[in-house]
Amino acid sequence: MNGFLLVDKPTGISSFGAVQQLNKRFSIQRNAKKIGHGGTLDPNASGLLVIAVGRATRLLRFFLGSDKRYTAQIQFGSRTTTDDSEGEVISEAPYEHITEEAILQGLKDFCGTVSQIPPSYSALHVDGKRAYELARKGHEVQMLPRQVRIDRIDMTQCNLPTIELDIACSGGTYIRSIARDLGIKLHSEAHLSGLRRTEACHFSVRQAHTLAFLIQQEKIEPYLLPMDQGMHYFNRIDAKRAEVHKLLNGLPTNFNVDKDGIYALWYEAQLVAMCERKEGKNDFLRLMSAQEFDEQFGRKS
Repeated sequence: MNGFLLVDKPTGISSFGAVQQLNKRFSIQRNAKKIGHGGTLDPNASGLLVIAVGRATRLLRFFLGSDKRYTAQIQFGSRTTTDDSEGEVISEAPYEHITEEAILQGLKDFCGTVSQIPPSYSALHVDGKRAYELARKGHEVQMLPRQVRIDRIDMTQCNLPTIELDIACSGGTYIRSIARDLGIKLHSEAHLSGLRRTEACHFSVRQAHTLAFLIQQEKIEPYLLPMDQGMHYFNRIDAKRAEVHKLLNGLPTNFNVDKDGIYALWYEAQLVAMCERKEGKNDFLRLMSAQEFDEQFGRKS
């Protein structure tokens, strides 16, 4: 039992809770030993949750910081403690002066590589503790700005005081911060009133099944995508048999990996290994043993 399970998570349940429901229903950890997800979704957010099962969990590190896409609803007129609808309202301001044209003009400043201050209610560490843990205890949390990349923001609906945005961005981008800062930019207040993740880890929510549907199935295996799904987006190396055999046997290899980045090593359309080159050093992740390779492709005569 190895592969990726794409779940359309509903609101009202955490990412961990969704994983645990599936694990309990299908005894995944007993059969595959490992299970994990490729990026947390807040309980009040819905959409794509990428769950890795078995050996696929070893591939999750290559998706860290991968691009995401969201559908977000932003409501003008009030700001909350959490910058979304879960928090308490801490400030209100008029919004009647805001026009559709002003919103479109203001959104332009959010595109590109920008400096963003994360919400104080976030899972980031501050002084060795989660920021939200300090905020819940009433501590004033000073969040440091960091660079994120926002490739595109399109307004898909405008029904003031609420708008809907389609956002494509880098991993680590806080949509709540966009809502908060857009309100300030337009001389008002705002918070995130709804969020749905539509793309993550090179997968789309269109490929996903709802959690309720999956829980009703007799077996989970038919809905697991192969481990090589999503790996086509990385730099590709079509490896020769001799070099693959050396790699899987722990011997020195001579792959043409000369630039930092993540590489997928293929042999006859089979993903056999991943390579992350960083600061001139190669870190290989073998996805099959030498014995499994020989059993699949035949022993070399």
